[in-house]
Amino acid sequence: MTIIKMIRLLTLLGILLFSNSYGHQNYSEKETSVEKNIYNISKIIIEGNKVTKDLTILREILIQENQSFSLEELKISISESKKNLTNTNLFNFITIDYSIILDDITLKIEVVERWYVWPYPIFEVSERNFNTWWQDFKSSDYKDFSRLNYGVFVNIENFRGLNELLMIKLRRGFKEHYLLSYSNLFFNNTKTLGLNSQVELFRRKKTYYKTENNELLYFNNNDTYTSKDLLINFELIYRANLKTNHKLNFNYLQTTIDSTISYLNSDYLLNNKNTGSFYQFSYQIIHENRDNNKYPLKGFYINIEIAKNISLKSPINTFELNSHLENHRQIFKRWFAGSSLRSRITSAGQQAYFSHQTFGFDDYVRGYEYYVIDGKDYYLSKTAIKYCLISKQDLDIPYLKTEQFKKSYFSIYASAFSDLGYANNQSSFTENSLANSILWGKGISLEYITYYDKMLRIEYSVNKLGEKGLFLHFSSPFGVNK
Repeated sequence: MTIIKMIRLLTLLGILLFSNSYGHQNYSEKETSVEKNIYNISKIIIEGNKVTKDLTILREILIQENQSFSLEELKISISESKKNLTNTNLFNFITIDYSIILDDITLKIEVVERWYVWPYPIFEVSERNFNTWWQDFKSSDYKDFSRLNYGVFVNIENFRGLNELLMIKLRRGFKEHYLLSYSNLFFNNTKTLGLNSQVELFRRKKTYYKTENNELLYFNNNDTYTSKDLLINFELIYRANLKTNHKLNFNYLQTTIDSTISYLNSDYLLNNKNTGSFYQFSYQIIHENRDNNKYPLKGFYINIEIAKNISLKSPINTFELNSHLENHRQIFKRWFAGSSLRSRITSAGQQAYFSHQTFGFDDYVRGYEYYVIDGKDYYLSKTAIKYCLISKQDLDIPYLKTEQFKKSYFSIYASAFSDLGYANNQSSFTENSLANSILWGKGISLEYITYYDKMLRIEYSVNKLGEKGLFLHFSSPFGVNK
C-alpha cells in the first residue's frame, strides 16, 4: 500500500466514524439477560475518599439508594458511572463492585484519590511546542535561554472536597503570566449550576507582530514590555445531566502594544491603534461521552460554541461558530480508531491580526509544527488507528508511603495517523503560502500514558512539502478541549 493510499484510507475511516449515529451503544440492543429479577439498591458504600465528599461522588454516578435495577441494567450503569468518575480527574484508581443478598444489592465504590494541592515551581519553554523552542535554542549555539519562563503555580484541586478549583500563578520570564482563578461546578442545592471566574495579566518583552513566510516575526525593545493583555472571564454553567453542560461565557480583553508594533503592522489591532479592547459573549453546549477525556479510546464528544465579539476600542464586531467533534471506538481486541473534526466560521468584517490565530498554537496539522498559518476560518480533521502495545499496568512504587503516589500505572500505544487542515485567510495583511491551501500530514506515533494525565508522544510525520521530522508532544493528539 502506497503512502497516499494510506492517507486516503485513514481519512475515509475518520469520515466513516462520524457517519454512524452518536447514539450507538457499546452493547447490542438485542441482547437480553437470562436474569429478569429486579433488585433494590439497599446501600452504597464509598471508601478511600479522605478529601472528596460523598456527595461529589454520588452526583457522578447513575445509581442511587432505593433504586431498582435488573442485573443487566446495573452492569451498564456501573460502567457509565465509572466513566463519569474517571472524567472528573479526581482519582487515580476507581473500583465499583456489588454484592447481592436476596433481592437487595450493596454497591461498593473504592477510590484512590489524587494529590490535590500542587505548589510547584515553573520552569518551562515559552514556545508553541518543544521542537520550535529546540530549533531556536540550537541556532543560538545552545546559549539563548531567554525563551524560558519561571515562577510558582499553586493549584488547589478538589478544594473543600467538592471538586472546586483554586489557582494562583506568578510566572516571569519570556512571557509573564499572573492568574487568579476559582471554579465551583455546583453551587445550588440541586447541583446543576456552577461558575468559573478568573483574572489574567500577560506581559511580554518580545511580542510577535506579523506572520511572514508562515513564521512569526518578533519585536523587542531592549528590556521594556512591548505588549500587555488583561483578560477577565466569567462563566455560568448549567449541567442538564451527567454528560451535558450548557455554558454562558463573558470575556473582557484589553490589549496594549508598543507603538512600533502598530507601525510595523497597522492591522495588529486595526486602524494603527496601540490599544484595543472588546467584549465577547458566547453560548456553548458540551456533551461528554468518552471513556477518558484525556486519552479517549471509546465514546464521542460534542462541543458547539456561538460567540459574539463586541468592539470597544478595537473595531472587532463579528460572530463566530466553533465546533469540536470526536468519535472513538474499539475495532478489534487491541485495535482502536479515533477521529476528530474542528472548525471555526467567522462572519464577514474586519478582524485584527492577533485574532487570526489558527494553526500553530492550540490547533495544528501534524507535520507543520514549525509553521504558523493564520485565518479567520479553518477546518481540521484528525484520524488515527491505535494498537495497544502494553495495556494498563499497575505499579507499586517502593519506599513511597503516600497513598496518592505509591501506586502508579502506565500504558503504551502505537498509532498511524492522517491529518487534513485548511485555513481561509482573505486578509490583506498576510501573504503566506500555506494559507488558503489544503494541508495534509501523516505519520506514526508512539504514545506513553501514565497517571495524573501525563503523556509523552513521539511522532514521526511527513507533510505535503516533503518535509520529515521527529516531534515531541505532551498532550492529546486530538487537541485541547475548550
